[in-house]
Amino acid sequence: MHTDMNVIQSIELFSGICAENIGKILNCAQSNPQTFAEGEYIIKPNTEINKIAIVVSGKAHVVSEDFWGNRTIISEVGEGEIFGESHAIVLYEIPTYGVVAQCPTTVLFLDAGCIHNPCKEMAACHTQLLNNLLRILARKNISYMQKMDHISKRSTRQKLLSYFSEQMNKHHSYEFDIPFNRQQLADYLSVDRSAMSSELSKMQKDGLIRYNLNHFELLGNDYHDA
Repeated sequence: MHTDMNVIQSIELFSGICAENIGKILNCAQSNPQTFAEGEYIIKPNTEINKIAIVVSGKAHVVSEDFWGNRTIISEVGEGEIFGESHAIVLYEIPTYGVVAQCPTTVLFLDAGCIHNPCKEMAACHTQLLNNLLRILARKNISYMQKMDHISKRSTRQKLLSYFSEQMNKHHSYEFDIPFNRQQLADYLSVDRSAMSSELSKMQKDGLIRYNLNHFELLGNDYHDA
């Protein structure tokens, strides 16, 4: 295990656990870091998962692709965040999604057996680990509900405004940067990229927004009839 322990200690999954005990958990979980190139699959669709994956550096997208190659971004996973935990814990469930590195990304894999069969001498740490995992899962569930709210809107404009509203609340500001380029934003909101780009231009002409690349500003106009 060559990953910096200072980085590992900052990860929410290990919150409240001392460095010595984190080391024991990592040894018990047979942890091994791997680095993936931009665009490389970290997990391919329809592949059995038996490990919890932690992004140590970089970022990745959890994606779904249909038979014709149309891609939908389910979520983004950044430094210190985890993925694959649900399928790793619920045995024999094979995910249909894949996970793709968006830049050079280092991932630490933990054998899910450390969740199913904890060491008796690590009982207190295991309880803390489970509490942390439960909190992470709850937050992810909230995030997925927010996304469902976005994509359930009837028009592309309403989907965009719903997403921008979430970003304003997240950043506590009318100005914010989003983590997606145009194609990725379209994939996240399940809309056509050309139609979305056209709608963004119309929204700017209507005085609702200003934007440059991935930086957006909501102009405080009345959005009720947008």
